[in-house]
Amino acid sequence: MDDLPISARHPAASPRIAVHTAMPPLCASRVNVARARGRKVDLAHSSNPRSVMYRGGGSRMRLPTRMTLAAVALAILVGMIGAPVSDAKSPAPAAPGQTLFGMNVPSFAQLDASESAIGARAAIVGTFADWAHTPDFPREPAAAIDARGAVPLISWEPWDSWAGGVDQPQYALPRIVAGAYDPLIDRWATQIARYKKPVMIRFAPEMNGDWRPWATGLNGNQPGDYVAAWRHVRQRFDRAAARNAIWVWNPIIAYEGSTPLTGLFPGPSEVNWTAVDGYNWGSIGPWGWQSYADIFAPTVSALHQLAPTRPVMIAETGSAPDARKPAWVTDTLRSAHADRVGAVVWFEYDKETDWRLGSDPATAAAAGSVLRGPDWRTGGDLAKITQLLG
Repeated sequence: MDDLPISARHPAASPRIAVHTAMPPLCASRVNVARARGRKVDLAHSSNPRSVMYRGGGSRMRLPTRMTLAAVALAILVGMIGAPVSDAKSPAPAAPGQTLFGMNVPSFAQLDASESAIGARAAIVGTFADWAHTPDFPREPAAAIDARGAVPLISWEPWDSWAGGVDQPQYALPRIVAGAYDPLIDRWATQIARYKKPVMIRFAPEMNGDWRPWATGLNGNQPGDYVAAWRHVRQRFDRAAARNAIWVWNPIIAYEGSTPLTGLFPGPSEVNWTAVDGYNWGSIGPWGWQSYADIFAPTVSALHQLAPTRPVMIAETGSAPDARKPAWVTDTLRSAHADRVGAVVWFEYDKETDWRLGSDPATAAAAGSVLRGPDWRTGGDLAKITQLLG
């Protein structure tokens, strides 16, 4: 079993990745087309040349080099205005002491190569599945991840990623709430319940942007529809007694114009983790180099305030190649741990650029030096990993 079940990509997306055809498909397609201000752009939300290209699973948008006061205020206020603080269910504790390390990867071969280069194993292994092409929970790959001493993290996305674009009315959130996809949801829920082991699910991530069919204000979705869809899916899993599903609520880094997080948060009793995605595009464009403090700190703070009883994850991150990349990796990992981030999952792909930790010896050595330290929990000991999952 050399490859994770990543399906062939839509021609408009990035180059194809080898697929083990005997395995059920998980879709990792990322189509870089979006609608902003009524025109097609590469998810550029600002014409400001002093900006950073954020990569959310292949999506792109520009953010200020240093977040403006308004953006910082937005990121903090989302956790202060109307944020639910009570929890009807027993809360999952914040990850104590150690931070979990993980990687999103296109194949087990890439996972092997990166782990070998870094000298550290992934405790979380991430992949992607869309609703159009993944009718069943991929039990065989999940079991293979489990056998490696890690936990699967599946980005479970209600759309046809091969077609791309935001106009996919068949996947509008009101249709999900109305039960149009209950057979698919119930099948996954039942299969995960039978699997019995932990499965982390990022349902419809990056919902506060405007480049996916589940975004508010697009594809027939109105305010409140995302929360209703989340709760509907959770209820179906509860009915199937899929208690081994670990729910990861996952916006992208807050930016001016993004949907406020409070209107998208289903409540702390509905999520096990909160998460955020963010990237350093570096010298690829004129927006400049970005630090952890520039990219993550405001939104991580907002997530801690929004759900104080829930651990926070960085579910996707990476840096463009540069002589400064090893130092950036060191700072990002150390800063995340200091910021009480419970897990960091790298985007270990050579796609728009080479985001990988294993991309060069210096970067791999920098990552390994941090990850082998006492502050981090890497793969191989499922009992201790599960304790940190909550």
